[in-house]
Amino acid sequence: MKNIIVITLIDFHGLASEGPYTFMFEFVVVCIIYDYTSNEHKIKVFPSTLKDATLCSFMSLEGGNITTWAQMKQDINKKYKD
Repeated sequence: MKNIIVITLIDFHGLASEGPYTFMFEFVVVCIIYDYTSNEHKIKVFPSTLKDATLCSFMSLEGGNITTWAQMKQDINKKYKD
């Protein structure tokens, strides 16, 4: 597993011009490139891609609310629909 270079991660601000499905797809591609393929690795790296209100929203979640990558994808896709 390589260290992900932070600059290679895309940012997600939750803006109307940003599509959550596209963002999640691109995030997974970067994870694959750096061999962060386990769901646990993706969940650990994911918060570093969030900016502004999306990061605040994520950080305000009660501990244990999102425990799987499937839950994370569902939550982002539901909250920030295309």
